[in-house]
Amino acid sequence: MKKCILTFLSTVAVASASGLYPTEYTAPGQWFLDSIKNSVAAKESFYRTRLDKLDPAAERPRLAEDFHRTLEEHFTANRTEDAAIEQELKWQKGDFTWHNNRFYSKTGCTSWFIHPELSVTGSAILQKNRDYTGQNLISARLFRAMPGRYKVLTVGDLWSSGAGAVMNEKGVMITQNDGLCWDQQTRKVSVGSAYLLRYLAEHCATADEALATLKKMYDHGFMRDGDIYFIADCSKGFVVETTTSHAACAEITFGFEVRANNYLLPGLRSLGRQQRAHFMNGASRRYLASEFLRERSIEKGKLSPLDLMDLARYRNVELEKANWRQVCMKNTIASTMMVPDKQYPEYLSAAFISIGPPRHTIFLPVPMAATQIPADLTNGEWGLRAFALKDKLNLDHNKLAEFKLLEKSLLEEFFAAKEEARKLLNAGKKRDAVVLMDKCFIRQYKQAKEFLTKF
Repeated sequence: MKKCILTFLSTVAVASASGLYPTEYTAPGQWFLDSIKNSVAAKESFYRTRLDKLDPAAERPRLAEDFHRTLEEHFTANRTEDAAIEQELKWQKGDFTWHNNRFYSKTGCTSWFIHPELSVTGSAILQKNRDYTGQNLISARLFRAMPGRYKVLTVGDLWSSGAGAVMNEKGVMITQNDGLCWDQQTRKVSVGSAYLLRYLAEHCATADEALATLKKMYDHGFMRDGDIYFIADCSKGFVVETTTSHAACAEITFGFEVRANNYLLPGLRSLGRQQRAHFMNGASRRYLASEFLRERSIEKGKLSPLDLMDLARYRNVELEKANWRQVCMKNTIASTMMVPDKQYPEYLSAAFISIGPPRHTIFLPVPMAATQIPADLTNGEWGLRAFALKDKLNLDHNKLAEFKLLEKSLLEEFFAAKEEARKLLNAGKKRDAVVLMDKCFIRQYKQAKEFLTKF
């Protein structure tokens, strides 16, 4: 792993580490092309080879066209964006669409939702830990792909234009976990969950709207796999369990909820893989996270972002020795905590992102108001540094207290800046509020980066 990381880092231009990408785009697909441009030489051939293994080149344009036609029966497709990316990469027609919905279909792992009544922020919080699924280039992107779409903050695989976790400027938040089910789709022309997450966030203004759109996708048989979703906004949240032909949904009306990979809602339980090994692998993480949240809420009354950072890193070494899966494992590669703001979601909502193994990097606050994002958060380089640090330190290293001390300082500074920005927004000074949040973000990014280089 270390050799691969160092080799890749050597291919990344030095300028990219200090560069900034805009968050507003007008050219189709440019937000994606910016993020991958430094990894094309090292990675493109891998993806093109993988496409040929999945489906013959002669078939892919027809299959991609079928995909677009199916999608456009009910929704506006991203055909223009895919075509622009294909042209720049010199891929054949339809290949980028096929790449996103065959190679990158889903992201999986563990998610938890905190109801507003249990959150110190007064708004719902949604968080996801991501485990290793064959890729280690993790990208945090903040962008509006085109005018007319909502601005989104996503965390996912660098070479996917979808999302593993996503929040938009309206405060809508969505995560997806793998659902272990027998009811699988065999058709090739289907929508990948990662693609769907970004689509919902770019087009839906409320959790209710996103839920209705997701159900429509499943009702029409567009989805290939079984999935478990959290869909939330500032005020409410739903857990949705799906197979390719069935769906169950429950609103979370108080407290918290945790999901890994097991179906728990009425009806869907009968479609899950209920053998002991399958069930216990998912249940162990869900119960560990649930117990953690229950104990913290009893102790503190309400849960804070710092509590949820602790949960993202939570491990029980004795249980791990007994082969119980953990919330944070040796293959956990990212964590995304989404904290929306009720009053000004388009400016003051934020994601606290751990790009790379959570025990080997900093949870960095990224405000939705930001007009630019550092290139190394987006192009995979930040996460690779965390992987390199994991190789240098062990999984249960003794430096974590230093990480938490800095995060506490960053959190306090961020929320202080947020309240100053709120005063400016209340006074109608939107530009000043954006400048304030921009400066806070870049300052904290530089502070976190400097901190991580000392290890």
